[in-house]
Amino acid sequence: MILETDPRFKNLERKIGIFITIAVAGIAVALLMFGLQKDLFTKKYTLRFTADRGTGFSKGMPVKLSGFRIGRVISIALNDQAMVDLTIEIDNKYHKWIRNDSTVKLVKEGLVGDNIIDVSVGSLDQTELKDNDAIVFIKNKGLDEMADEIAATVKPVLIEIRDIIGYINNPEGELKKTVRNVELLTRNLEGTRKNADHLLTTTNSKIESIDLAPTLAKVNTALDQIDGKLPGILQKTDATLENVSRISSETRTLSEKTFPRIPLLASQAEELLLSSDKLINSIQNIWLLRDKGQPATSQPFIRGDSYE
Repeated sequence: MILETDPRFKNLERKIGIFITIAVAGIAVALLMFGLQKDLFTKKYTLRFTADRGTGFSKGMPVKLSGFRIGRVISIALNDQAMVDLTIEIDNKYHKWIRNDSTVKLVKEGLVGDNIIDVSVGSLDQTELKDNDAIVFIKNKGLDEMADEIAATVKPVLIEIRDIIGYINNPEGELKKTVRNVELLTRNLEGTRKNADHLLTTTNSKIESIDLAPTLAKVNTALDQIDGKLPGILQKTDATLENVSRISSETRTLSEKTFPRIPLLASQAEELLLSSDKLINSIQNIWLLRDKGQPATSQPFIRGDSYE
């Protein structure tokens, strides 16, 4: 029988047992922490939805609500209609925010972030989704689809720009002809401006050579004479106008007094003429004064119209 005389091997079995116990305890704590981190010990429920393609989806990808992680994708499968069925697992404590009008969609966190499934908050007047219920999936446009839409929108604009550039570059086009005409007009305007400058210079020289002093002196003298005589003329004119006004007023007054008496005077003159005619006829009929020859033919007085 071999005796252990080395003191290092004394209580070896006890030491190995303590080491194994510590290792097992560490593994258990690590598993517990991992489970807590992965929510392995939290009560969960599942929801399902169908997408037309599986691009961007992966098993285990996070599910978030208002930017907060609430679950993960647990299964991806292709169905008989060649569409993708997905099942997500959500912590039960977020059950109250996911209702019948909630939706899910595939989004990217940031510009270069990972893909996630975003769940919208439902209305409080809607009922809560239960385990294994279906939730509506909203498809987001991919980069290729957005590129196609942008290309379809930009293409007509590019075609118009190409046509405009072609129209501008056409040497026989109206724009080129207009530019040439404007250039020709500019050259003609330059010559016209030079001629006008020369004409103005010549005119200024001629005007400067003319002596206007004598003419201006005569004009000033005539103006001074007119200015000296003008007050007297104006006074005479005022006096004449006053006389004319006075005569006109007197004539109007005399006419107003005379016109009512004219008919009476005319009537009296007519009666006087009739009386004279009768007297002459009576004298002619006296026998002492009558002519023995042919009796004189009586010429009665012709009554005239009154007021004439």
